[in-house]
Amino acid sequence: MKLSKRKEKILKAVVEAGMENGEPISSKTIQEKFMPDVSSATIRNELMSLEELGYITHIHTSSGRVPTAEGYKKYVQELMPTKKLTKKEVAQIQSNFTNKLVNLNEIMTRSAQTISDACNYASVVYMGGTGAIIENIKLVELSSTSKLVVVVTDIGVISEIVSLENTSQKDLEEAATILTKLFAGKPIEALEEERYLISQELIKYKELFTKIIFAIAGKYEKRPQIAVAGKEKFMDYPEFENIQKLKNAIKLVDSDEIINNTSDGGEDVEIKISVGDNDLSIVSATYKLKGNKTLSANVVGPVRMDYAKAISVLKEVSDTIKELTDKEI
Repeated sequence: MKLSKRKEKILKAVVEAGMENGEPISSKTIQEKFMPDVSSATIRNELMSLEELGYITHIHTSSGRVPTAEGYKKYVQELMPTKKLTKKEVAQIQSNFTNKLVNLNEIMTRSAQTISDACNYASVVYMGGTGAIIENIKLVELSSTSKLVVVVTDIGVISEIVSLENTSQKDLEEAATILTKLFAGKPIEALEEERYLISQELIKYKELFTKIIFAIAGKYEKRPQIAVAGKEKFMDYPEFENIQKLKNAIKLVDSDEIINNTSDGGEDVEIKISVGDNDLSIVSATYKLKGNKTLSANVVGPVRMDYAKAISVLKEVSDTIKELTDKEI
C-alpha cells in the first residue's frame, strides 16, 4: 500500500527512533522534532491510521509508538535513506586488510570480525560454490607405518595422517608429484570423482592413493567455509535479555539457515534483507569470486538494527574482499 507523504514521514520518524534506542516515540516528540507545522491532533490521527495498517504499535495505552516488523519492512523497502560511511569508518575497515592474507579462510575470518566491529552486530561470512582448489600435494613419512598427507588449497591447508606400510620417502615424493600433476587446479572433490586417473597413471601406488582419497576427499570442502564473529554482541541489546531469545539468536548464527537465506550472487554485490524472522533481521551481501566460488557476508542483529549502516559496511567490506581475491588469491 502506498502511504501519503505525511504518513511516510511519521513512520520514518517512529522507525528511526526505534532503531536509535528502542524506545517509543510520542506524537509530541514527532511534532517538535520533525513536523512543527502539523498539529499534534493530526499526528495522533496519522499514528492511529499507521497502527491500523500494522506498521506501528504501542506497548501501553498512554505510551508512544514503536515499529512492528511490518513497519521495519516498509521502511527498508521504501523509506530507508542511503548511509555513507565516514572517512574514519572506511579507513578503519580498510586497515584491517592491509596485512597480506594468504588464503580465503583468513580473508573470511578477518571480514567477519571487521563487519561485527563496524556494525556492533553478529556477523557470518561463508563461501559456497565450487570447493577448494588444489594447488599442491605433499606426502611425508612420519614412521614406518604412518604418513602425513598435506593438501595445499586456495582456501588453506588440509592435513591427515594415514596408516601405510612398505612405502619409502622416495615413493611418497614420486606419488606426490603424480597427484599434483593430476589434480592441481581442480576442486578437491576431483580426488574422489576422478580416481580412475590414478589407476591409469600408476598402478603400483593404488593402495596409497586409495587411502589418501579416503582421508581427504569429501570430508572438508564440500561444506561451505564459514567464519562467525560477534555472537556476544547480542547481549548489548535489551531484546536479548531473555535467555531463550539469546539462545535462539546464537543458534541461528551457528546454523545453516543464514546460508539458505542468501542468493547465488552475481558479479556485482547483491544485497538481500530479511526483516523480523525469529525476532532477528539479516542483511546479506553476496557475489561471485574467481573460480566460481560464492562469498556471502551477513549481518545478524535485532529487528531494529541500523539497516543502512549494515548495507554500507557490507558493501565496503565486499569491495575490499573482491579486490584482494582478484589480486592475490
